Amino acid sequence: MVISCAFDTLGKKPNLYLLLHNSKQDPINPHDGKGNHMEFSGLELFLDDQMISNTRNMCRRITRPRLYEGNPVVRREYPWEAGHACIYGSVLYDDHKKLFRMWYNAYGEDYYNQQVMAYAESPDGITWTKPMLDVRPWPGYERTNILMGPQINLHGPGLLINPDQSDTQRRYLMLFDSYPHWRPNATELGIHGRQLYAAESPDGIHWSPDMGRPAFAGKADSGQSVVWDPITKTFKAYVRMTIEDAFGQRIRGSRLVESPDFVHWGPPRELMRTDDVDGYPDAQIQQLCVTRLDGIYVGLLSMFQIQQYVHGTERRKEGGGGLFEGAQVSEIQLVTSRDGVHFTRVADRSLFMAQADRGGFGTHGYTTASQMLQHDDTVYIYCDGRMCDPDDPDWIKQGMEIGLATMPRDRFVALQPKRMMDEAMVELVPMQFPQARLLLNATTSAAGQIRAELADFNGVTIKGFEHNKSVMMTGESLDHQIFWQADGKTYMHDALPPNMRDQPIRLRLWLRQAHIHALRASS
Repeated sequence: MVISCAFDTLGKKPNLYLLLHNSKQDPINPHDGKGNHMEFSGLELFLDDQMISNTRNMCRRITRPRLYEGNPVVRREYPWEAGHACIYGSVLYDDHKKLFRMWYNAYGEDYYNQQVMAYAESPDGITWTKPMLDVRPWPGYERTNILMGPQINLHGPGLLINPDQSDTQRRYLMLFDSYPHWRPNATELGIHGRQLYAAESPDGIHWSPDMGRPAFAGKADSGQSVVWDPITKTFKAYVRMTIEDAFGQRIRGSRLVESPDFVHWGPPRELMRTDDVDGYPDAQIQQLCVTRLDGIYVGLLSMFQIQQYVHGTERRKEGGGGLFEGAQVSEIQLVTSRDGVHFTRVADRSLFMAQADRGGFGTHGYTTASQMLQHDDTVYIYCDGRMCDPDDPDWIKQGMEIGLATMPRDRFVALQPKRMMDEAMVELVPMQFPQARLLLNATTSAAGQIRAELADFNGVTIKGFEHNKSVMMTGESLDHQIFWQADGKTYMHDALPPNMRDQPIRLRLWLRQAHIHALRASS
């Protein structure tokens, strides 16, 4: 087990605060459940220990994204944004238009009655414009950047591109939360209480049905995150769960609802709640935003800490009188999964995005877009935040705006020596590597190095692939190519002896003053 660099937990089993459910065999587990080996899937991010057989002097450290110094990148400008412009929404890159496209939640001065989905575009992901369209008017404005609302008062629209592009009217899909009292025909439709709704669009601008189509029940007034799973051929919707616990307190968690067609949805699964280690019940889950990267699910778990409970006029219609929740700070941890159902936390709950210092963007923490966006060699994480004093009693009235954090591709964590003066080693589980090239995303110090070694299933080093014959990897690169060299020849792992090419192989990486982030393979 790789230990966290922040907490020495060697030998301690991961504290899974997730309720595990029966599911299909993990599609990219290197073992098929019968002891048979499998092929390398093409990407390993080292977020968990599943692909790791053994380590020596190794620990895992979270790599935090860098906040853009010019945040916020999307500010409140118009009356329909007077309350908030927040990234309860999605950002996608349009290869045809060569544009970053953002769908976000905007709130007017009347918070409960003026919630809309608005739209913005950017050539670089930093400089955004709000095109004035003739889709939805606003009092005094014939043209706006509003695409839906405020008639339906939608919350947290989560968008994705339909993997089936054959229906030109359903190229974009969306899931959002809405109240029933905005729908005169709610009773005849059998809608009682809060509901999630689905909509589709040919272009991301014009959406139908106008009020959305009922999808499944439950309150989810944060961002919705929907991922297409090509293994199970299902849409996976990660949405908020709001329940009453055994002591009568309102608790937020995360649930999963699946659909084969974005029309018919199955029953909900409870995915996660906080526990005593987090500080339950004062620590609660705001939202879970999931991105699928080459078969690995990476989740941004936004978790808020209630700072105090105060007396006063009730802030919402639900919840009754008496004490209500005061100031909250939302910070983000990483979670990961191999099947999109069973999640574990990364690096012993280390923070991925922490509350900003006083005067900075995000003094009350962050929530994020429905997915991270990977474009070229950069990961874009859009987040919303406030810049008010964290002790301001009127913090809830301070408008949110949208910011940006970025990081290099695949660098969510670093495997590094626990004792920098000593050599470290990580050995992967035995598997086939059918691809021609192995690429290591890694960084070394000026005095550091990384070498690779191959061994057979029994752990015997393969002649010609010893780590002292590995071409030394130094410096910083997203794609260090793994080579060996002997007798004046340079070769890759595809030069294995014929009797070894179809056999499971152990890849060992030897480190000195270096960080390993990811392993990729390409043909």
